[in-house]
Amino acid sequence: MYTRSRLRGVALALALCALQATTALAQDEEKPEMEVGRWYNSIETGLNLTQSAYSDNWFGGETNSLAWTAFVNAGAQRRFTNGIDWASRLRLRFGQTHQQEKNADGSRSWNRPQKSEDKIDLETLALLVKGWKVDPYLSGRWESQFIDQSDPEGRDILVNPSTFKESAGIARHFLQRGEEEFVLARFGWTQRQNYRRYFLAPTGDATDGKVAHDGGVELQADWRLKILQDKVAWLGKFTVYQPIAWSETETFDKVSADSLAAAGIAADVKDFATVVDAVWENTFTTQVTKWIAFNIYVEFRYDKYDNSVVPILNDAGDNLKNAEAVADAVRKDVQWKQTFGIGITYRFI
Repeated sequence: MYTRSRLRGVALALALCALQATTALAQDEEKPEMEVGRWYNSIETGLNLTQSAYSDNWFGGETNSLAWTAFVNAGAQRRFTNGIDWASRLRLRFGQTHQQEKNADGSRSWNRPQKSEDKIDLETLALLVKGWKVDPYLSGRWESQFIDQSDPEGRDILVNPSTFKESAGIARHFLQRGEEEFVLARFGWTQRQNYRRYFLAPTGDATDGKVAHDGGVELQADWRLKILQDKVAWLGKFTVYQPIAWSETETFDKVSADSLAAAGIAADVKDFATVVDAVWENTFTTQVTKWIAFNIYVEFRYDKYDNSVVPILNDAGDNLKNAEAVADAVRKDVQWKQTFGIGITYRFI
């Protein structure tokens, strides 16, 4: 288990990378412009594997295991003659860990695969480039995961939940070399629609869905840089979002304080949905050979309440039917994860 000092070490390493990248940008006075009418495309995919196997009579109690993670990073960008700079970026990650266990009779069986990575992130962005200090922009984004395994009964829901975002504001490129290297910062207003499906009963596959809306201001920076003497590719995203209002706030007002306390939910839970959210994602890739690469993925996330979880009231209208889900939606501290892999990575474009 990682200690707080280890966590601070990871954050410090990322900060040093950011400092190194900023210094490199400051020294790079010539920033070539994109060619009008030309497509700048990139597709990078990879598969990391970790496997171990033991004979049935192996002394020590170890069991067979297999862990794998697959990812895709893709982008397409073009500047049109009317000054519109259009770009789309796709990030996919999925991984599982398979573990054997020994049964009472000495035989072995494989447990249900445990998900270790899961992300769908698709965004399209249009900038109006007219040579101004900042560029107006419009963007749309879809975030989800391939499999939702949050059900306590072990049932899965595919592509759930989903968050749709529409944003408008101002942006500025601090570096732009197509999809090869870029640094883009933007600030604007964002509307979000969070759609989540859930099971209607403890048994069965029948589901229903709820949509929650919120809106607020957002600051976002995206970058792809080559650091450490161009030996490491750094793909990153930093987002700070301040919700102003949430559509389900009034629903919490109908829930009695006693029922919230009984479920271990704070009385002011309705205010958590409008606390600032922050996400910092980093992917570092260094190519050892044409096919073999080291990959490090680090993510820090602060989200006081998962706004996709809508409070559902009982028939009397004064208690929560999904108290467990609401309690799980409250995050009391910064979340983080880090994965390291050595595997096959190939860049098509």
